[in-house]
Amino acid sequence: MGSGPIYRLLLVLLAGCSSIDHVKVDGWPALEVIERFVARSEMHERCKEYVTGFAMLPVACAQFDFVNRRCYVWYNADDPPTAATIEHERLHCQGYDHPGEATMRDLLKRSSIP
Repeated sequence: MGSGPIYRLLLVLLAGCSSIDHVKVDGWPALEVIERFVARSEMHERCKEYVTGFAMLPVACAQFDFVNRRCYVWYNADDPPTAATIEHERLHCQGYDHPGEATMRDLLKRSSIP
């Protein structure tokens, strides 16, 4: 057994986006989901702003383009995501946030879409 599974487990535990439960944001628009598998460095650069805390590493992230009704999901092609990570990020695209958080609700409010 190599270090791959252990590394992936650590990434999931360290990721800021590791909550299993989700809460639907009222008024979330339907967005086209566009998934991108990119080099680890690019994924990290795109996703680092979404993790908080010391030594937190992103595993993937969803970025919203409300004007064009798109949701871009960025994955690490060097270490492909688990099915759970893919489902988690797709839920964000559908308007589900982590319980107790208002991040996505606040993004939607600031977007000023009808």
